[in-house]
Amino acid sequence: MAKLTLDGREIEAPDGAPLVEVIKNAGVFISNLCYIDDLPPYAGCRTCLVEIEGAPTLQLSCTAKVADGMVVRTDTKQAKDARQAVLSLILSYHSDRCLTCHRVVKCRPGDTCLRDNVVTHRCVTCSKNYRCELQTTCEMLEMAGYEPWEGEDRTYYEMEHPEPDKANPFLEFDPQMCIICTRCVRACDQLRHTGAITLAGRGFSTRIEFGAGGPVHDSNCDFCGSCIDVCPTATLMEHPNKWSATETERWAPTTCTSCSVGCSINLGTRKGRGVIIRPDTTANPVSDKQICVRGRFHYDAVKPKQRLSQPLIRRNAQTGARLGGGQEAATWDEALEFTAARLTDIREQHGPEAIGFLGSPLATNEENYLLQKIARAVVGTNNIDSTVGPVARAAGESLRRAFGSPVLPADMTQLAQSKTLLVIAEDLESSHNIACLRCKDAVVNNGARLVVVSARRGELCDFAEVWLQPRPGEEAAVTAALAEALQGKSESGDLSPQVAEALPAAAQVLTTAKEEEAWQPLSVVLALPHLGAQEAGALTAAAANVAVAALGQGAAQSLFVLPQEANVWGMRDVGATAEYLPGYRPAAEESARKALEQAWGAPVA
Repeated sequence: MAKLTLDGREIEAPDGAPLVEVIKNAGVFISNLCYIDDLPPYAGCRTCLVEIEGAPTLQLSCTAKVADGMVVRTDTKQAKDARQAVLSLILSYHSDRCLTCHRVVKCRPGDTCLRDNVVTHRCVTCSKNYRCELQTTCEMLEMAGYEPWEGEDRTYYEMEHPEPDKANPFLEFDPQMCIICTRCVRACDQLRHTGAITLAGRGFSTRIEFGAGGPVHDSNCDFCGSCIDVCPTATLMEHPNKWSATETERWAPTTCTSCSVGCSINLGTRKGRGVIIRPDTTANPVSDKQICVRGRFHYDAVKPKQRLSQPLIRRNAQTGARLGGGQEAATWDEALEFTAARLTDIREQHGPEAIGFLGSPLATNEENYLLQKIARAVVGTNNIDSTVGPVARAAGESLRRAFGSPVLPADMTQLAQSKTLLVIAEDLESSHNIACLRCKDAVVNNGARLVVVSARRGELCDFAEVWLQPRPGEEAAVTAALAEALQGKSESGDLSPQVAEALPAAAQVLTTAKEEEAWQPLSVVLALPHLGAQEAGALTAAAANVAVAALGQGAAQSLFVLPQEANVWGMRDVGATAEYLPGYRPAAEESARKALEQAWGAPVA
């Protein structure tokens, strides 16, 4: 750790860390309109100028590195004047009349601007008002009244700007608001490895474009929204909540349920309903600052008017079923009493085995745990399953046969650090987007070698050294052939000619990882397909065989089996399945039931 003095205060920071991040982490404001944390500095906006003792001139804090004994000042007049001058140049290319106005806090959206008769865009009518980084920077640098170009024609108002693109349902792009900071370009390229956004033109005509300059939806944008997160102005905005999110009342940390990666998100609410999603960087280290299009925009898939606001009871089941309705609103007390009475009647008339319970992979562990407890300890039945039961059961059984337990000790943070990857998925980009992103990270940032087994072409195939494209339903056979090749057997069996031709190259990649430590860690990623229990079991067994053949005793730590639904493994962990009690204790085992009876204080079915 290095010790440095920041505005007269001594602090500690990692030696060699970017100075701009250290300043921000110390709670000191420093403008940095083009910088993205954890990425190489771009040094385009030049608004992060500071004084460093011993340096001949002002230094950019984004390019400066922390050194022991460094003395830094951000609050000197020279530094402030330089930042104001630089920012005024940026504002000349932006609608700036509100940003440099001393009375902006007094204006209302319907008021006429008293300063200028050519104003077209105003902060008070902008959807990003009071959540705009450029606006905050102008306030902190006291730009009100700072007009070195007063009396001259304003560059922004003399130019003809492209029309905003509001055609797609996810993202709005308004180039008139752009300050050419290039954050979106670098986020799309270096964080997402997509490259849908680029700089077009030269010199004064430089601008941001999607794809070849057409609409956003004509580019290869996957609408993850990473560009929105880093944009300092209203150039890039979410389309669905552009205005509804302007007055977010509170933020609630939660978990995305769109797939089994479990990305951490913050849900912004207004009047009791979700209006905006942002990544939560404090919880899941795999997702960190990234989420996908489903995680960002799927919060309103069920509209408020479609949600049940109170329980419904069909009091006359026979009449209601015959007439196609008969449900009546009820209080929670009425609904609970009615449910308990009906379950009691059915159990007395037909026995507990006449009642079944369905858990949900979209429910929390606590909810699924309580459901199976009601089934086993209250009703007295072991009829507990879920909509994903057969597929999860087949995959879990294959893992148990391979490793002695259906629980894998694999840590998904390994994906981005891997040197070799085998991905078996229909389209990992679509089914488990962030897992796919970490595989791309490994290839782009870590020089990893990637083998993809997929019947369909997905975006990840572009990053693969070898793409094995089996016929639909042939994935398990191809994966099994890989395992055989790792053991020195070269028979390709009944595989398609295209796969048989590419199989030796794929096997060579995995063999190299097996024999050379420089190409480790090796990670095997399996996204369970929607092809039925038999195929899921066979594919899981084949993937496990590949991991064992390549890694031996360490196979379980490097095999990642990803169900399509969010909480499949958590649901099975807590016993929401017929074959296991909580903690994967066999339901047929008398000692396990006795232990649970002692813990619950009730008989267990």
